[in-house]
Amino acid sequence: MRSLQEPATLDVLGLGSVRDAFSEMLHPGTSYIHTRLRYFMFLPWIFQRLEAERVAPADFFRRLRHYEALLIERLRHLGPGKGVIGYQAGRNLKRMPSDIYWGGLGEWGLRRIPLSLGEYAQRAAGAGIPAALDDDGSVTDPSSSMWAPLPDPPERFLEADITFELSRDEAETLRGNVQLKQPGTLLAWLCAQPDLAAPCEYPWDVSRQGMPEKLTEVVQHARCFSELTAGPQYVYNVLVARRAHKKLRWDTSRLEESQHGRLQRWVKMVRSRQEELRLWADDLPACWALLHRYRIRRSTRDFIAGIVRSAVENPEGFGEDPSVHEQIRLREIRLKGNRARLAYLTALENWNQRAVGGQLGYRWSIAKNYVGEIADALAADR
Repeated sequence: MRSLQEPATLDVLGLGSVRDAFSEMLHPGTSYIHTRLRYFMFLPWIFQRLEAERVAPADFFRRLRHYEALLIERLRHLGPGKGVIGYQAGRNLKRMPSDIYWGGLGEWGLRRIPLSLGEYAQRAAGAGIPAALDDDGSVTDPSSSMWAPLPDPPERFLEADITFELSRDEAETLRGNVQLKQPGTLLAWLCAQPDLAAPCEYPWDVSRQGMPEKLTEVVQHARCFSELTAGPQYVYNVLVARRAHKKLRWDTSRLEESQHGRLQRWVKMVRSRQEELRLWADDLPACWALLHRYRIRRSTRDFIAGIVRSAVENPEGFGEDPSVHEQIRLREIRLKGNRARLAYLTALENWNQRAVGGQLGYRWSIAKNYVGEIADALAADR
């Protein structure tokens, strides 16, 4: 549900594969359905408790849900809007934090063995995953244990109220794991100097002084893609609003006006950076080479090549360019079939009259909050 509140995560033109690729390159292990950083501590503590209790595989998920329900109750005193997953639903929550954060725990190196949650329930909960020991019982290969070394949980964990405030040891553990497991990413770069993120609206606003050359290249490609693909999404909203007014007699004037305002600001931005954006659009193969392991579809690359060329060559005329309108219409049909609002009346009738899309930030809001929490913990005298 959190992702639905982030307009830029709603993918109306099939830009999601590129968006997600840059998101992983910049901020691995994050997600728009994440909330607070301390869940990366809470969950391993719960899993370690299950291992210590030698919970049978058949009972694993019941016990896990029980502990996560307790976690919700121990955080509920913080109130609504504070990032408590399950604040409203409580133990009836369908998707628990363990499911939401499992992937991130692996990408940050806190979970060391690549198992699905179901596989872990079968292999770890019943008999545990022991570390390699020598004849004296000393650990010879710490990396064979399921979990990275972690600070101890607070006293009476899951029995008394807790907060999202990280201790200094917890913050150091988290940023150390990110830096070790994800070197060369913007998230790791910011973990080393977390105060840099606070004043920044987008990832490319972060000071690049001393930033590794490869990371600078990724940030630059991500920025140009984000800026040039924002305009087409505003145009899409205008086209849907106009069609709804024409075909259904809906009053969509306010929406169309708001999107025109965004388009005007976008035109000014493109004009102010036109030379750099033109150079980027002229060398799109360099972008696709950077993203080669993500296997961006040919149809997506072709659409982007055409639409950004139109954007950078004539930003003022972009919003009313018939060829741009046709590119957007055909793109939606290709992606959605009979659910395309620009082609099928039944799809249009189901439209909620809300604008979608916008400039991409690549999970920046989540990453910024995370490093902000680390900065707060390191600055506090605990």
